[in-house]
Amino acid sequence: MITLSESKGTFQGLFGLLGHGIKYSLSPRIHNYIFSRYGINAVYALFDLPPQDFHTAIQALIRRTSGFNVTTPYKEECAEFLPVLSREASMTGSVNLVKGNKGYNTDFLALEELVRAKGMDLSSKECTIFGSGGAARTAAYLFGNMNMYITVVNRNLERAEKLQADLSRASIDARAVTLKSSISTETLDSEVFVNCISYPEFRYPAMKTALAVDFNYASRSGNFRARIQGKHSIITGEEILVSQAIHSQIIWNDISPDFSEIMEVINVEHTG
Repeated sequence: MITLSESKGTFQGLFGLLGHGIKYSLSPRIHNYIFSRYGINAVYALFDLPPQDFHTAIQALIRRTSGFNVTTPYKEECAEFLPVLSREASMTGSVNLVKGNKGYNTDFLALEELVRAKGMDLSSKECTIFGSGGAARTAAYLFGNMNMYITVVNRNLERAEKLQADLSRASIDARAVTLKSSISTETLDSEVFVNCISYPEFRYPAMKTALAVDFNYASRSGNFRARIQGKHSIITGEEILVSQAIHSQIIWNDISPDFSEIMEVINVEHTG
């Protein structure tokens, strides 16, 4: 573990983000600011690699870095590859942080923290999740363990049904549906809506909700936020990104940067 006293000496550290098509990522801005702010002699880079290079790349990253984050499309594959998983990573089957041979899910820790800060009673209510990948799995297990009924909406019904089956084995009530054109013209009602879809052409229905969760940055969320109706609270992708980055630094370097300060670094106002 890197301590502040060690970081001010000769320590050299390489950290980064493993994914594909990730030039948009704000993670280097966040983590390199943190390294500078705390006097850590390290760098955070993007490891943007195609799927055919995954197995070779992850072994090299484990050996040659001090730790790295994981994003689409490798969160689930990392969980299957690593020999040791944290409780949250093991439960969700999704990894977004690696240190040594151990995988963690700081998305889960971040979302849990942000949801609990809302102080809402969600037990026995419905949660509708758009998507079925790593972020969707994280949200499904988190809200499912809050005793919510989960609906997984995905264009690929087989992937949605796989997530449903995994949730059922964990004693979480869930169903899987496809988003048909007729649904997209209706107004759906759910206590929580979660957006885990990153392509802007996805046709969201109108949504009446108490809480909206968007795993994407505003510039990449398509029209999800615009389709939410009525009075509601929102947890943005920027907030999830900053919170999980702080949890990443706790695991990697035993430091806990200030949330509001890091939000200012990416020029996004905290919505509270």
